[in-house]
Amino acid sequence: MTWRAAALSCCIATGGAAQTAGDVAQAVEGWLTDQNARGVVAIQPPDTDLTVIDLGLPADAPVELASLSKAITATCMAQLVDGTTVSRGDPVSRHVPGFDSITLADLITHQSGITQDATQIYMSAWLDEPTHRAAEIVDKMRDRGAPTGQPGQYAYSNDNYALVARVIEAVSDAPYEQTCRRLVLDPAGVTATPSPVSGAFLSWGGWSMTVADYLTFHAHWFDTQTDTLTGPAGPFGGGAYYGLGMLARPMQGGINHWHFGALCFPKHLNVGSYAVAFFNDWRVVVAYDACVEWPAMAALDNAIATAIFSR
Repeated sequence: MTWRAAALSCCIATGGAAQTAGDVAQAVEGWLTDQNARGVVAIQPPDTDLTVIDLGLPADAPVELASLSKAITATCMAQLVDGTTVSRGDPVSRHVPGFDSITLADLITHQSGITQDATQIYMSAWLDEPTHRAAEIVDKMRDRGAPTGQPGQYAYSNDNYALVARVIEAVSDAPYEQTCRRLVLDPAGVTATPSPVSGAFLSWGGWSMTVADYLTFHAHWFDTQTDTLTGPAGPFGGGAYYGLGMLARPMQGGINHWHFGALCFPKHLNVGSYAVAFFNDWRVVVAYDACVEWPAMAALDNAIATAIFSR
């Protein structure tokens, strides 16, 4: 998965008068109707209380985050980096044997040269078995040898985030879930659990929480009111970067952050998610019960941006 179609159309609005949360909800509802899907949306305009709107899915029920989980993992790793005992430039082999040519920053930004994705082979067999399977993915990675792609070039692979989880465990000397709950979720004041369906994918796509809690987590850790990216960030194209489990683009003195998630397993689990925070501090998180194609993802992004920035 490259996320390119969505990212290049995302977050390019540069002006206009902000509308209301109701306008955004109406735009999302229209998109859901087009997709024959149900959803739930959390919306927070600048300096305004968060609003959650049931668009067919319960407002207070946890949802599948899918790849929005990556922001939890990357932020967790960032909290462990102290520049002395752990550095973003460390070779992974300093913490997990067998990966001499990859740095921690390479993994987080999908610039490790890893083009294969072992998770795509095994995930369907691990549905409904929520024990985190990062160790098994890392074993598969080690067995196949050195990355075949070009280091420093963006190539999206869940394997990167399985390996990040193993580094987190090695550095913290504690399970991934325990460490990331302590360092990332608890400070943000949110509740999250491994999904009972996709929890095996925890570090790259298996967390579950309400859309309100995810927006709160996102607002705590991803600042839109600075034009300086924090943490590792690798060029993505179109003026965007892949950073801490989120795409980002500096704009008008601030930064947009966004990411889509999708879990597509026919007749078992077909869901999607989207989080976006704009440079003017509007924030939106959507979850829906459909697996959609890239043009539809771009259409959701466009609908939200139009609702917020239209005059």
